[in-house]
Amino acid sequence: MQPVKASRAAIFAATPMGFAHFIARRILSDKDRQDRLSRPIVLIAVLGIVVGMAVMILTVGISTGFQSEVRAKVTGAGSPIEIVPLAQADGRASERVRIAQPFYPWLDTVPGIAHIQVFAQQPGIVETPDDIQGVVVKGVGADHDWEFLRRHLVAGTVPTIGDSVRSQVLISHWLARRLQRQTGDELTIYLIKGREDIRPRKYRICGIYETGLEKVDHQLVYLDIAHIQRFAQWGLQAEIRVEDDSAHGGLRIEGLAFGGDGRYVFRWPGTGLQGKGPHAICAWRDTTLTLVVSDNGGTLPDTAWVTIKPSGEGAAATCPGVTGVELARGGSGGSYKDYCGGFEVNIDDHRQLLAMDDLIYRDHLGAGLHTVTARQKFPEIFSWLELLDTNVVVVILLMVIVAIINMTSALLIIILERTNMIGVLKALGTGNRTIRRIFLIDAAYIMGIGILLGDVLGVGLALVQKQFGLVRLPIESYYVNVVPVDLSFWPIAALNIGVLAVCVLALVVPSMYVSRIAPAKAIRFG
Repeated sequence: MQPVKASRAAIFAATPMGFAHFIARRILSDKDRQDRLSRPIVLIAVLGIVVGMAVMILTVGISTGFQSEVRAKVTGAGSPIEIVPLAQADGRASERVRIAQPFYPWLDTVPGIAHIQVFAQQPGIVETPDDIQGVVVKGVGADHDWEFLRRHLVAGTVPTIGDSVRSQVLISHWLARRLQRQTGDELTIYLIKGREDIRPRKYRICGIYETGLEKVDHQLVYLDIAHIQRFAQWGLQAEIRVEDDSAHGGLRIEGLAFGGDGRYVFRWPGTGLQGKGPHAICAWRDTTLTLVVSDNGGTLPDTAWVTIKPSGEGAAATCPGVTGVELARGGSGGSYKDYCGGFEVNIDDHRQLLAMDDLIYRDHLGAGLHTVTARQKFPEIFSWLELLDTNVVVVILLMVIVAIINMTSALLIIILERTNMIGVLKALGTGNRTIRRIFLIDAAYIMGIGILLGDVLGVGLALVQKQFGLVRLPIESYYVNVVPVDLSFWPIAALNIGVLAVCVLALVVPSMYVSRIAPAKAIRFG
């Protein structure tokens, strides 16, 4: 019997590692192996490794894709990081903060920060045919990034934000079904400020979106931030009332103010007028009056002006009334546009969320501001996503254990079949360590074939799912309607190397069985 078909000189001239590889390859290429018992056992072991490897690749790819997709939705509807006032206690109702901040708008030039934009929120109510529905009205500015919502539009377009305030609103598909509304329809939203200040506003639905996130779809409606700035009266607005002075003749002017804290201070620069008025004036010639309104709460002041031009013959000799003058009005338009509810910050890498949050808070925020991360706003979603990592570890661990058990069985069968060869090698002076190395290399070759075939199967199935989306999910339960898959080279490479290394190391113990085989008995056994 010739267990190894090679010259004795070639065998003993080889290095111990080269000798082990030589014998292991001859075992794998043995033509007589097809009649051996180990053939179906090895085939089952290889199939087990193929299936296990494919399952691990799909598990990692689906878990990574699912986490990325849900995180993108959570942060896409809002932002990874929000900069808001310290005084804000309710996440649904914004407190005012000045837009003119040292970090705005240049914060997006900091490495790692992709974009910064203003926003404001106020609670609201919309009426359904049979009930009422509470919502959160989110106002956005012209700098808002609509990329995420455009990808999730079901119908229509996003609102047009610009210099002229448009009464357009973007609502969710869930809310549209509940309200029995579609694009182009009118929608009345009651904005709420305090317990008694509830004001209706009519808007036209310009678009309908669907993200699959209940906290977003069931609550958020989007519109121009100017609506909230005006409703919340964060800034001041000055007006000048001009009317006839029935007691003295001529005109009577009075300062009016809206917004702020209600404790107004009225100034009439260039005149001797004091306070709100009314003040009697005689406009016998062209006159321009300017009013500056401020308050005791530090709100940015607002300015209004009126130009009075007498008209008609002989107007200069008398004090004309309202019918005898031409009025031209103007002003800064109110300081409410200089305030917002906070700033949303998008970052390049969501894995750096905590690091970027620390950077912004430490280096760029002044007094009275702080940051709120998406993890703090949606703790239950992020905790759930972190549990998926545990599931991935459990699946990989189970698949590796199955692979070890299968390969242990196959290795022991191969060793038992090669008992005669082991005896001959020992009789020729080969040590137990070298013989064990032979069978470990043999097992590594078998596992390598199974791992490569498993890669082909797993990556192939993942690509099919990614391309065609064959496996679908209920979006109400899983936040996505298609099983997402994220394939990356390094996780797959790490799986290949890790599984091969762990399984080969685990086979060291069963390979020790060769040390119990005595040469004389082994040769006689053959």
